Amino acid sequence: MTVQSKQERTPSVKGWLSRGWQDFLSTWAISMLFSSIFLVIALAAYWQLLKLDLGLVLYPFIAGFMIIAPLLVTGFQRVGRMLHEGRQPGFIDLLKGVREATPGIFFLTFVLCICYLIWVTDAIVIYGMYFGVKAVPISGELLSDPVLRESLFSYLMFTGLMGFVIAQMGFMVGAFSIPLIMHQKMSFVDAVFTSVATVWRHKWLMFRWALSLALLMLSTLVLVLPLLVVVLPVTAYASYAAYQDLLQPADS
Repeated sequence: MTVQSKQERTPSVKGWLSRGWQDFLSTWAISMLFSSIFLVIALAAYWQLLKLDLGLVLYPFIAGFMIIAPLLVTGFQRVGRMLHEGRQPGFIDLLKGVREATPGIFFLTFVLCICYLIWVTDAIVIYGMYFGVKAVPISGELLSDPVLRESLFSYLMFTGLMGFVIAQMGFMVGAFSIPLIMHQKMSFVDAVFTSVATVWRHKWLMFRWALSLALLMLSTLVLVLPLLVVVLPVTAYASYAAYQDLLQPADS
């Protein structure tokens, strides 16, 4: 892994993803093995919802994943730090990263999960408003039937708008809070304040970063779910690269 000093780097989304990919290549076996845990959980959730003809409910569940995703990658944060320090991590280090969770991370988990549950429950309420209590399977009838088509577009629009607002809040809070708590031992309040302030200070760069993360994760979760074992660690290591460029102390 090639290490550049912060003075030689210009923060960019392309650069973060490139470094995330390089870190993934250095740890591809343990990264894919760890990510497969989340893939199995996602497959089970997909199967259960589709079995119940609740495919439309997958939409808020999938999109809401972006809110809580930072909490799933604490192990990758530890591995990213080890690679930066020139050490070779093992699978046990990914597990140790999860065990490093402090009260601040647990409280952040609680806050982001509340945001996620608000989104999902409100989306289910909106689903009930347009489709009633019956299950509506995903089929050609959703587009061919004028009534169902209008209900589908309204459902997607209102849940999308609501989700966008909640996701923005979750991104600002969670973008840097996890590495700040893990690596700089900040308190929950200080980490959240610093994360929000950093996102706002670099708002256009962070907008592109959030958009890139959303496109990568949503296209993977919707179109090619098995690629989650690659996309999740790459974006996690890229997030550590973003933290390095914007917030890591110069002497670290």
